[in-house]
Parts: sequence; C-alpha cells; structure tokens
Amino acid sequence: MAKTLMETQAPNRSGVMFAIVGYMACSSLMLVANKLAVHHIAAPSFVLWAQLAATAAVVFAAGKMNVIEVDALEVPKAAAYAPV
Repeated sequence: MAKTLMETQAPNRSGVMFAIVGYMACSSLMLVANKLAVHHIAAPSFVLWAQLAATAAVVFAAGKMNVIEVDALEVPKAAAYAPV
C-alpha cells in the first residue's frame, strides 16, 4: 500500500500547534453552526445525518487521494449508527 502524506513527513512544533489551534477553532465554530442549524431547521436528526454524510464523503475522498489511511467499511460498525 502507498504511504500516506502523514507517514512521509515528521511532525514539527509549529505544525502541531497549528493543528491544535485549528482543532479548537473548528470545534467552536461547529458548536455555533450546530446551534444555528438546529434553530433554523428545527430537525436535529437531519442536521446530524447531514454532518455524518459530509464527514463520510470527506474521509472517503481523502482516503482515495492517499492523504489518510482509511479502514475498510465493516457492516457491524456501520450498523451501530443506524438507530440515529
């Protein structure tokens, strides 16, 4: 299997700090976006489904581009999200 981008580069201090700050910024913005989405759409299950679908699409695309390594889809793991 081809090496992913993360396997070919060693982490550096500035990269780690950028990742930490980026994660914090994304988390806080996602909280605000979720509150606004649920307030305006008033369908929390749809908002959750849309977020899961968008995340799956991004992870699938990143895996196909060898940016990240993605495990194969396993039915028992996917079925755990069915009740949502």
